[in-house]
Amino acid sequence: MERLEELKTRLALPVHDELLFLALSHPSSVGEGLERTLKSNQRLEFLGDALVGAIVAAYFYERESQLPEGELTRRKIAAVRQSALADAARRLYLGQYLSMGRGEDSAGGRARSSNLSDAFEALVGAIYLSCGFETTRDFVLKILEPELQTDPSRLIPAKNRLQELSQAIGLGTPTYKTAPISPKKHFFTSEVFLKGEKRGRGQGNSKKLAEENAALEALKTMNS
Repeated sequence: MERLEELKTRLALPVHDELLFLALSHPSSVGEGLERTLKSNQRLEFLGDALVGAIVAAYFYERESQLPEGELTRRKIAAVRQSALADAARRLYLGQYLSMGRGEDSAGGRARSSNLSDAFEALVGAIYLSCGFETTRDFVLKILEPELQTDPSRLIPAKNRLQELSQAIGLGTPTYKTAPISPKKHFFTSEVFLKGEKRGRGQGNSKKLAEENAALEALKTMNS
């Protein structure tokens, strides 16, 4: 409980101890069946998910009065996607406060985006039950401020963006030359070409990531 007091101090919110403890209880830390649901953060996560979605939707509806429904949806998805909520959880250091089973912990569960985003949503649910809607809304909008400013187009893979751009300016479809750096290592290098001219180079621990990084470099060069 001492560590939870530390988190409460960081939050500067009067969250009930029992709810805070529950919000940080990963399912692997409790039993099986119904007990796993009732004594872990799964129910609070359900509540927090709905709250975060409603708060972010209202935020964009009120601030972006000229945007159509489709664009509002894209903005909301960008702000509440799993990786965005996991980043918010990391800013709160939620991973170090999570209670989880030994197996999940040793497998890197404290850093896993799915666990962190679930914990963030559960924390939002705990704040709502402890402090009410207005406090919850203020908390969500403050902690998600970087995500609320995210350009949804940046969520489109670089390879897709490069192909759209290259075709729009008459350079055709990009081609990639990708190969492992060595047969024994799962690490790749990739070069991307437009009309035979090399435009970018990237590396990664998978072919897909190497090509994505090559496309990113090409986009930077073409947009500079």
